[in-house]
Amino acid sequence: MSRNDATVPVRPDPALPSGKGLAAGTLGLFGSTVIGLASTAPVYSLAATLGFVVLAVGAQAPVVFVIAFIPMLLVAFAYRELNRDIPDCGTTFTWATKAFGPWVGWMGGWGVAVVGIVVLGNLAQIGGIYFWLLVAPELAENELIVTVAGWCSSC
Repeated sequence: MSRNDATVPVRPDPALPSGKGLAAGTLGLFGSTVIGLASTAPVYSLAATLGFVVLAVGAQAPVVFVIAFIPMLLVAFAYRELNRDIPDCGTTFTWATKAFGPWVGWMGGWGVAVVGIVVLGNLAQIGGIYFWLLVAPELAENELIVTVAGWCSSC
């Protein structure tokens, strides 16, 4: 029985290009830096909630964060395994399109994009406020300065 026989499922070799994703060498230092900075949204979320968690649970805050990290780690492992068999797994557009059709997939993909823009704008404001509270607390009340600092942090 040959490897290309229709009755034998063949997994694609991960070393070979599959036509999906970026070509090798596409991202340089600048592009990689932009992607790295764009993935700091969880840090903004942590900064926005850390004080409240410490107020609620006190010295147990590190344990709470470690316990909260475990499900996220397991989800990351699950997506890694799914992506080996089904590229683009977990993306709203791909899965909603497969389940409900292209219109729902398109709306879901744009919904994620719009929510990302709105949320990251708000998180940039939080970053700007925290920056000025750290450096010069009297400037944290100035909306223009906070906005500029938040804008600079998201660039």
